[in-house]
Amino acid sequence: MDDNLPKSYPEPEEVEPSVLKVRGKTLIYENTIYQINNITSISLIEVKNTKKRTRNYSIMRLIGAILLISIAVILLQSPNKNFQIFGLLLIIVDILLLCHYRPNKTSQQYGLVIEGNSGYKNIIVSSSKRWIQRIIIELWFVMNAGTDKLKPSTFNFNDYSINGSNINSPTLLDNTIQGNLDVNVVDIV
Repeated sequence: MDDNLPKSYPEPEEVEPSVLKVRGKTLIYENTIYQINNITSISLIEVKNTKKRTRNYSIMRLIGAILLISIAVILLQSPNKNFQIFGLLLIIVDILLLCHYRPNKTSQQYGLVIEGNSGYKNIIVSSSKRWIQRIIIELWFVMNAGTDKLKPSTFNFNDYSINGSNINSPTLLDNTIQGNLDVNVVDIV
């Protein structure tokens, strides 16, 4: 019987949708539709993406720094005081640019992890932690409300707006919960 069980689950897919929709007891984004009754957990995580700089980028940055310094040295030898000041400013800018060079760039985003009954996970990514918290609270309400109280909701990731929020659903404003909510939300705030 154990031979029929999967050996491992696929890695969670990171998705950056422009719109997330709740229609009745379904959650819709891009080409994915979740039956909300089949969602076992929704959680907030930090997603750190590291982008490695290419060798060409590093070489071009070094060439740019050498060119800036050579232009600055030429300007410093000019008899005109304005050119000398500009050359000194170029050297300062060049030093600052070289000091802030990082071979790898790390960006921090937040993710809404949706895990289904089958163990399959998806991560909806956004740069705003508060936005993900608002979505979690709204989805909590949809999961626990009867179908007669639900109306369609659309979460717009471009301007962080919720259109058609559910009646009596709690909202998150300035790290405080407004509305009726009888669970401990300290963990997500």
